[in-house]
Amino acid sequence: MSETLAALPFHLKRAHEQFTMSDFTTTTERIHGLLRLEKDRLVVQWRLARTTERMGAASMSTDRELEEVREITLPLTAVAGARVRRRWWQIAPSLVLRAADLQAFDGVAGQEGLALDHPAEMVLRLRRRDRLAAEEFTAELALALAQFDDRLAGAEARRRLEGSEDGASDEKGPPPPLPGSQAT
Repeated sequence: MSETLAALPFHLKRAHEQFTMSDFTTTTERIHGLLRLEKDRLVVQWRLARTTERMGAASMSTDRELEEVREITLPLTAVAGARVRRRWWQIAPSLVLRAADLQAFDGVAGQEGLALDHPAEMVLRLRRRDRLAAEEFTAELALALAQFDDRLAGAEARRRLEGSEDGASDEKGPPPPLPGSQAT
């Protein structure tokens, strides 16, 4: 298992209501999750708790359902960045994760997953007391992305250098001596 650099809890809530002539149904879904930043990936875990209340002319019932923990792992190449968003009319902040690819959040979104307003952004509600932890998480993610980009750029530079050294030694021989130095 990779080293965890940062972790941040989040929550979401969805509600659906249905009216018919004979009954009324309310379904509330609460999603509690955790973002975990590891060395070269971002792990999203969440669990959905669903409460369905039905009220008819002669009966009333409540069903509760707790799903298994779901997990999706995103490579850092799929993440473009993150920011903490706090709007003046909201008490609690949100974390906005930006994808580098429109398919990056496909495993997280959908009917059974988290609801996304845009396929390239995942907006996660945070508790008010987690605002500073969210700021730290975004800073750690930005640092991890920068280090990951540096490693990729370094590997690419090494590959180009090795390729040019192989080609240069076959065709041109050793480089000429610098002016003022003696050739041996």
